[in-house]
Amino acid sequence: MIDKMKSECNFDSIKVSVIVPVYNVEAYLERCLDSLVKQTLEEMEIIVVNDGTKDHSQAIIDRYAAAYPQKVISLIKENGGLSDARNYGIPYAHGEYIGFVDSDDYLNVTMYQKLYDRAAETDSDIVVCGYYGIDENTETRRFFQRGSTLEFGVSLHENPKLLYTNAPYAWNKIYRRALFERTGIRFPKGKIYEDIATIYPLMLHANRISKVNEPLYYYILKREGAITATFSENILQMYDSLAIMNEYYIREGAFEEFKEVLGFINLKHTILRFRDFTAYKDKDLQFKVVHKGFQHLDHYFDDWRRNKVFFDFFFSKKRLMGALAKHEFTWYLYSMMPNSVLRLLGKAAKTMRKALTVFSKRSYLNKYYYVRTCKKKPLCDKQVLFESFHGTNLNDSPFAMMRELAKDPTFTIYYTSKKELMGEHRKILDAYGLNRVQLIPLGSRKYQKILATSRYLVNNVSFPTYFIRREGQVYLNTWHGTPLKTLGKKMAMGIQDMSNMQRNFLHSSYLLHPNRYTMDHMMEDYNLNRLYTGKVILSGYPRNAIFWDKDAAAAVRKQYGMDGKETFAYMPTWRGAMSSGANKGGYEAEVRDLLTKFDSALTDKQIMYVNLHPLVKDKVPIEGYKHIVKFPDDVDSYSFLNAVDVLITDYSSVFFDFSITRKPIVLFMYDYDAYMAERGMYMDVRDLPFRKIYTMNEMLAYLHENDKQADVNSAAYDAYYKMFINYDAPDNIRNLNDMLFYGKAPKFEVIDYAENKKRPRNVYLVGKNDHKGWAKELEQQLCSMEAPVAVFLRRDFNELTLKELTDKYNDWLDYTVIDTQMFLSLPENIKLFFSRERNKYNCDAVFAREVFRILPHLNIQSVTAGDDSYRNRSIEQAVKNERKG
Repeated sequence: MIDKMKSECNFDSIKVSVIVPVYNVEAYLERCLDSLVKQTLEEMEIIVVNDGTKDHSQAIIDRYAAAYPQKVISLIKENGGLSDARNYGIPYAHGEYIGFVDSDDYLNVTMYQKLYDRAAETDSDIVVCGYYGIDENTETRRFFQRGSTLEFGVSLHENPKLLYTNAPYAWNKIYRRALFERTGIRFPKGKIYEDIATIYPLMLHANRISKVNEPLYYYILKREGAITATFSENILQMYDSLAIMNEYYIREGAFEEFKEVLGFINLKHTILRFRDFTAYKDKDLQFKVVHKGFQHLDHYFDDWRRNKVFFDFFFSKKRLMGALAKHEFTWYLYSMMPNSVLRLLGKAAKTMRKALTVFSKRSYLNKYYYVRTCKKKPLCDKQVLFESFHGTNLNDSPFAMMRELAKDPTFTIYYTSKKELMGEHRKILDAYGLNRVQLIPLGSRKYQKILATSRYLVNNVSFPTYFIRREGQVYLNTWHGTPLKTLGKKMAMGIQDMSNMQRNFLHSSYLLHPNRYTMDHMMEDYNLNRLYTGKVILSGYPRNAIFWDKDAAAAVRKQYGMDGKETFAYMPTWRGAMSSGANKGGYEAEVRDLLTKFDSALTDKQIMYVNLHPLVKDKVPIEGYKHIVKFPDDVDSYSFLNAVDVLITDYSSVFFDFSITRKPIVLFMYDYDAYMAERGMYMDVRDLPFRKIYTMNEMLAYLHENDKQADVNSAAYDAYYKMFINYDAPDNIRNLNDMLFYGKAPKFEVIDYAENKKRPRNVYLVGKNDHKGWAKELEQQLCSMEAPVAVFLRRDFNELTLKELTDKYNDWLDYTVIDTQMFLSLPENIKLFFSRERNKYNCDAVFAREVFRILPHLNIQSVTAGDDSYRNRSIEQAVKNERKG
C-alpha cells in the first residue's frame, strides 16, 4: 500500500499528516475515519496504525485504504500502546505538519483546513483549537478550551501562561514536523498521561503557538474500556509522565523560568486525582496515590504549598479547603472514609444548602417580602421605577426618559443601582441636578417594595425571575439595541438563556422597537407573535435624542479636556454564546492585551476612552495607561459618546445609535471567524457601510490615518440610514413620556396584540429530557394538541433539547423557557416544601398562579404534564381544579 502511495502521490504537496492509532475500537473507527477522509483540506494523508488490535478494526481500515488509496496509509505493528503507535507513525509522515487523532473520537470536517491556514498565516510551529467533550450517555456536549485567543500567537518564553491555559492533549493540535525532527521528542512508551510528557516539552521549542478559537475536535468522554476511565495501578504512571516533563525542563535549563506554571500543572493533576477518590473503592491504591503524589510534589517543588496561581485558581472561594488540601493527612482521612458516607455527606450538605437558600438567604427573604407587598400594598399612582442593565449603570433609554420626567415634581422617581455603585451613580444624578431622584439598591428590601408598588416600570433588560406585573401596573420594556447578533431561540447554543428575558417581554404592557427590522426579529425569536398580549411601540430609542445635540457634545468636550485632541471610544461587546456560562477569565486577558497595544500606538494628541461590556467591566481595571482612560463615571455614557470623534467597536449594536452622528465608525473584528462560528448574526456584518479591520497591525495603522471621515458619505450609508435610523428623532423622549405617563395620544405607530388573549391555548409541560424516547414523546404530544404551547424548564436543557428545538420546532412551535423561581410568599414556600414530601397542603392557588407567571393573560384551556414530577403534576391538577371551579 505504501509503495502504491509513493507512485501516485506527491509527498511534497502534503500539508498535514494525521496519525491514527487503532486498538479495539471497531465500534467507533468508521465514524472517525469518515470525519478524516471528508476533511476540506485536500493535501493531507491519514496514517492509520493498527497497534495489534484484537477486533475487526483492520477490515475497516482496509476498506478505507482501498477507497482512498491516495490518502489513507495502513500500517500494522505488534501491540505497544498508544504512545508506541503514535511514535511508529511519525517516520511515515510527509506533511509539513503532523496531527494526532484518537480513533474513538471524530472531527469537524474543516478542522485541519482551519488549523493549517492559521499555521500558514502566522508561521506557527503549533496551532491548537477548542474541542467538544461528548457524553454519549446523556447526548450532551461541552465546549472546552474556549477563549483566551490573545494569550496565543507567541512563544512560551513570551507567555509562560500558555502552559496552563492550553491543555496538553495531542489531538486538538497540529505540529510542524520539523519540531519532532530537531528535538527528537517522542511519546513515552507504556505510560498513560503520555501527552503531558510530550506536548509540554514540545511547546518549549515552538517559535509560536497560535489558536483557532472553535470547537473542531469531538472527544468522547469516559468511553467504556478506555484506560483513563478506570482507577487502577496505572494511575501511578501519571507521576512518571509529570516527572518526564519536569526532568526535560531541567535538562534544557528552563525549569526555574517556568517553575510556577510547571508547579500549577503538577498540582492540578495531583490534587484533582485525589478529589476523584469518591468514585473508586480501592483504598490501598488511594493511599499509594496520595503518598506518591506528595512525594512527587516535594521532590520537584519545595515551595508548592505557596503556588498562588494554583490555589487562587481552584480555591479562591474555598480558602479553608485550599489550606486543608496542602496536608497529606487530609487526603489520607478522605481516602479512609467509606464512599457511601462521603456521598451521604455530600447529599446532606446539598440539602442543607438548599434549605438555607430557601428559608434564610437574604435575597430570598427579600423576594418573599416582594410577594407579600404585592398582595398587601396598593399601587402608588405617580411612582416610577427605572432600571438599566440590572443596576450596573445609569444610562440608556430609561435614563433619558427619567431625565425628562424629573422635570415634573408631581412624580416620585426611583432608579435601581447596585449597592457598590450607588456613590458613583449619585454623582451622575447630582451632576444633572436630579437631586430628588432616589437610588435603591438592587435586590434590597426597599427595592422589592418599590418594584411591587410602582404604577410605572421602565427597564431595558429584565426584572427578577419571580417578578409578576400586577393588575394596574404599566411596564415598558425598551430593550437596549438593534440586534446584530442572534437572540432568543436563534441562539442555537443558548436558547435556555432566553428564559427570564422572554418572560419579562410577556409581562410588559409595552415593548419599544426602534425599527421594523428589530421588531420582526425580537417578536419572532422570543416567540412573542402569538404569546404576547400587550402593545408594541415603533419609535426611535429615547437614548438616541442626544446625538442631535451638538451643543451638548461641545460642552462635554470642554468639560473633559477633549478640545484639541482626537478622541476614540472603544466599546467592544461580550464574547460568548450565552452569558450564564461565560468564560470571563480568558476574555479579560484578551482585553488587557488589546489595551496595552492600543496605548503603545496612540500619540499625545490622542485619547481612547474605554467602556467595556457589563459582564467584564468590573474585572478589567482601566488604570495605568498613558493614553487610555475609562468613560467618566459622572456622566451617562451616551452623553459622553456624543462628544467623541471615532467609535471603535466590533459586534456591538452601539454603532446603530452612534451612526446618527455620521461620525467615523470602525468595526475591529480580530476574531471574526471564531466569533461567527460561535455566535450567529442576523446579517453579514461585513456588508455594513463602516470601516472593517481584522488585524491588530491594521488597527494600529488606522489610528494614525488623517482622513477617517471618508466612509460616512456614500449611497450605501444612506440606504443603511433609511432602514435602521428612520424612526429616530430628537423629540422621541417627550412623545414617549407623554403617552406612557400622561395618557396622551401616541405620535408614533402602536401595534396591539390583544387578539392573542382570545385564542384558546393548550399547554404542555415538557418533562425531563434525559432519555432517548423524549423527543418522540414530545412530538406525539404536540401533534395531538390544538394550538399547543410547550413549556421547558431551563435546568433540564441539554444538547438534545437544543438540537430538537433548533431542527424541528423553531419555525412553528410556540414555546417558553422558564426557571424555577416561583412567585411565592414565605408561608407558601414552607407549605410547598412539606407538600412535596407528604402532600400535606393544598397548593392549587400557588400552581394556578404559576401558569400566569409563565404565560400571562392567555386563554389557557388545558395543561398537560409531560412527566411525573411534583411540579408538573401539581400545575396540571391545579388548572383542572380551577377550570372546574
